[in-house]
Amino acid sequence: MAVNKVVKYLLFTFNLLFFISGAVILGVSVHAISNRAQYQLNDELMPAVHLTICVGTISLVLGFLGCCGAIRENRCLLALFFVGQLLMLLMALAVGALGAMAQTDEARGAVEAHFETLGPLSEVPEEVQESIQELEKAGKCCGFFKGHEDWGNSSLAVPDSCNCTDTSRNCTAVDGRDLYATPCLSYLLQWLGHVSDTLMATAFTFAGLMVLGMAFSMAMICQISAGPPGISNAFTPEDNINNIFNWFVLVYS
Repeated sequence: MAVNKVVKYLLFTFNLLFFISGAVILGVSVHAISNRAQYQLNDELMPAVHLTICVGTISLVLGFLGCCGAIRENRCLLALFFVGQLLMLLMALAVGALGAMAQTDEARGAVEAHFETLGPLSEVPEEVQESIQELEKAGKCCGFFKGHEDWGNSSLAVPDSCNCTDTSRNCTAVDGRDLYATPCLSYLLQWLGHVSDTLMATAFTFAGLMVLGMAFSMAMICQISAGPPGISNAFTPEDNINNIFNWFVLVYS
């Protein structure tokens, strides 16, 4: 059985796109790390950037293996590609499962419990304060549970990120300052829910692509195994020696 050309070039095209996607992901991630200030990357976001670098690198390597294996009809390269896709499929499913777990009541309760242990926000490390202030600016809120009181007993400890700049929001006057009266916990949980939704959608879409690539590669491996000897089914040295011996026997008999 010869290799189906449609399967061969579909697999090649799939892996070419996979290779290009990996190169783009890797390039963007490296550029982001090189320009942390421009992309406003703090230490909390760096693990995610490092993860995207790993994903981009793996996609690049697997795409290269898949392209070479498809165009050369090489079972070894296709088998390596299949195993790599299987591992990435398991990783994608694990990430999707984590995204689903993040939406449970237990996970939300754990987030609330974590922020309850922080104490006065004015006493947490400066990097954490900066992250909280960015959250307050984005959500137009203040504190997590009790509004401005979460920053401490003194209004002087309340940062400018709590200043009410949107009069349509719920605001309160404190020592001559208009501050947001709405705590940020609900906004934070809503944002985490959006992130987990995006994470699940991306992970399961990625998993679907992995299954498609595995199906193409396995179909091609089976076709190569059943087909006539070619580049990937070349005779082993033992086969060549036996053929030469049989040729001499035929000639001199």
